[in-house]
Amino acid sequence: MIKKLLKNSGFTLVELMVAISIIGILSSIVYANFGEARKAARDDIRKTSLKEMQLAIEFYKAQNDVYPAAGCSATVAPSSAGPLAAQYWANGECGAYIVGLTPDFTPALPVDPNNEAGAGIGYMYASNGTNYKLMIKDSVEVKMTVAGDEYANGTSDSNTYAVFSAGAINW
Repeated sequence: MIKKLLKNSGFTLVELMVAISIIGILSSIVYANFGEARKAARDDIRKTSLKEMQLAIEFYKAQNDVYPAAGCSATVAPSSAGPLAAQYWANGECGAYIVGLTPDFTPALPVDPNNEAGAGIGYMYASNGTNYKLMIKDSVEVKMTVAGDEYANGTSDSNTYAVFSAGAINW
């Protein structure tokens, strides 16, 4: 009787293949859903880092009476009415794209969590001393901005988040 029970216990090859196929299909569905969640989480990181930088910039202004200058190779400061005239810096290629914030006001300047590299992608900052605009340009993956959104940048560009002073909305 015991030999008969042991002989009939186990799975056939067909049963194993069906079980493995079902597990594979379910895991691919779960993986796809986690991919979207990771993109949304990176967008949340971008928003949080912009808000933290906004606070650091405002603390800098409170202490120094002007907003910090743009660093690296930004050669043209924007006018209060003109377009944003600064360069884009992706992935920390420009270590100090905001001069004077580190280490007193923030430990480090943020870089894009997706580590995209390319022209026109990443953090961008400009200031004329009385106004500033900080953007994460062309990096938003899922949570696009709409008109009236707290992080809308004053243009129709829905995959860019921005924080800025009142005079810099149209840069």
